[in-house]
Amino acid sequence: MWIEEISLKDFRCFFGEHSIEFSQDPKKNVTLIHAENGVGKTTLLNALLWCFYGDTTAKFEKRDDLVNYDARAEGRVQAYVEVLFEHNDKSYRARRYTKRASHEREFTIMRLDDGHLVTLQNPDAFINTVIPRGMAGHFLFDGEHAEVFLGEDNRSSIRKAVQDILGCSLIKTAISDLADTATYYRKQMPTSKSSASLDGFSSRIDSLTAQIAAAIDARDSLLGDIERIEQQIADIDDKLRNSAAARQLQTRRDKAMTELARARQRAKDGQEEVLRWLGDNGRYLVSTRITDLAMDHLNQQDVKGKLPSPYNEEFVTDLLEMEKCICGADLKLGTHAHSAVAGLLHKAANATMRSRIGKVRAQLSQLRSERTKAPSRLEAANTRLANARQDISRLEADLQEISEQLAGINFDEIATRESKRNELRNEANKKREQIGDLGRRIQSSESEKVAAERDLRKLAAEDAGARVFFGRYTLCETLKSRLEKELVEEEKFARSVLRKSINSILARTSRKAFRLQMTDDYGISLVNAAGTQIPKTTGENQLLGLAFTAALVEFAKLRQNAQDYRLLRGTVAPLVLDSPFGQLDDEYRKTAAQYVPEMAGQVVLMVSTSQASGGVLEALHGRIGEEYVLIRHNKDARGARNPEVKQFNGKDVETTLFDAEYDGSSFFRVTR
Repeated sequence: MWIEEISLKDFRCFFGEHSIEFSQDPKKNVTLIHAENGVGKTTLLNALLWCFYGDTTAKFEKRDDLVNYDARAEGRVQAYVEVLFEHNDKSYRARRYTKRASHEREFTIMRLDDGHLVTLQNPDAFINTVIPRGMAGHFLFDGEHAEVFLGEDNRSSIRKAVQDILGCSLIKTAISDLADTATYYRKQMPTSKSSASLDGFSSRIDSLTAQIAAAIDARDSLLGDIERIEQQIADIDDKLRNSAAARQLQTRRDKAMTELARARQRAKDGQEEVLRWLGDNGRYLVSTRITDLAMDHLNQQDVKGKLPSPYNEEFVTDLLEMEKCICGADLKLGTHAHSAVAGLLHKAANATMRSRIGKVRAQLSQLRSERTKAPSRLEAANTRLANARQDISRLEADLQEISEQLAGINFDEIATRESKRNELRNEANKKREQIGDLGRRIQSSESEKVAAERDLRKLAAEDAGARVFFGRYTLCETLKSRLEKELVEEEKFARSVLRKSINSILARTSRKAFRLQMTDDYGISLVNAAGTQIPKTTGENQLLGLAFTAALVEFAKLRQNAQDYRLLRGTVAPLVLDSPFGQLDDEYRKTAAQYVPEMAGQVVLMVSTSQASGGVLEALHGRIGEEYVLIRHNKDARGARNPEVKQFNGKDVETTLFDAEYDGSSFFRVTR
């Protein structure tokens, strides 16, 4: 999708009709719009979203009050936004009006066919095939909102963004509908002699389901709390790291924390290795006696010539077919000799038997061989586990000693900071214990739910009608579980792609050597090369938000041709950036601006004068295809105010006008 032009009539701060054209040059793919705060950048961003979906961003104030005040004073009661765009080599015109008469359509899309405009019958469905509604918001970057979006407690927002860009609306709706349908069928089981028990088990399942959901919500909330606490600890560590009196001790702590994390991972791996050993080698140990007895029996029978049989079925059959014994005697059918040789077939070993005996021998030999190796493997695993635990004890003691030394430094608030750090660490540990308790409660409730469903199945089996409804309930639950597992796998893949993409962007745009960590529960943090969490400054938070948006846009592009009945396809759409550099310093602005043209095929960049400083325009040199300035109009008299004249692309532009016809904004084209 490429946007060609947008027109606004009496829409918020735009009195009358105003329009701008967007650059469609792949090499000069940036449309740059200069505007000071409050002049109309956010209005323009929301105009696009409102035109296509009748919706606005969450921070857009008075979203139901869209008609320009001066236009309303003149008796005009309607506003509209019109967007001309190209999609799949066809041109379209989308227009949305504010509320109209009941017989008039508020939203229309027309397609240009051979010079004629053809009205689409279902514009809402069509625009959702161009850009699915769930994805659209991620192509509109609000720089001021990005800091909130990637705040410490917004893992749910991040997960929603990943699910949106995956096109999960269909699968999530299906999961919800299947859950409701399953409950309906379970509660519709017909009355029978055991109906009271059926109702009891059904109510128990409802209660356990609610308990599980509540526990999961509580766990997610605690995870958010821990993330917030860890960020506060990272802030304290950073201050101690930069304090001359504490720098050496903090450096020791950073190193010890890194080693401790590795030791804990080794201990975890060692414990899992021991458990795997029990699963893999248990059969070798418990089969010792039976293995020895079976092998001894085979060897004894082999010595006696009984296993396999001394006679080969194929050999005996060949003799009978040739009617000749190996000694030269005739084996004519009906003779005593023929009958005697044919009788050997009852004892003869065929190929199948020989193969089976060979496999039994091989399996028994493997059991013996693996049994001799098993103890050494367990010993090695236990040694690694013991070493890791010793390292953990040593490092924890070292960290305790460092903390005590820091707490004893009464200089530059170091002791106070260390005391606060210990309080935060204790608080985080208590919350982790609560998470552990919740995990056990969830597991217990899930087990009880399975047991209740099993008992319900037994009762339902006693009644033909109940069996039918229980079968439908089971089918819905099975399908729901399958979709939930598939969604988990899709999200896992999406997270891996986004992590790689975001870290690639950060490596190019950040002056610090840090990388993003995104946990499976969507906790986001920045860590240094040693894996230590570092605090996010306001600017770095915005840079991270910009990188996250770029990664989402790239992932949507990768999925534009995805063939999946469960998920919506990705899309290619313009990226609208409203104040993306607001919290960045000059160096970060320049670096980020260099990357902006690569974020999407078509980029609309809106900046204030201050946000365009710091080398931003130089970084965008050669990539700007269209350039505009938003002019502020005021009906008030200028009075003693000085004219505001600024230069854009070598042109002097008065950006604030007085004694104007209306209060509002207009576009002035200064394309290079």
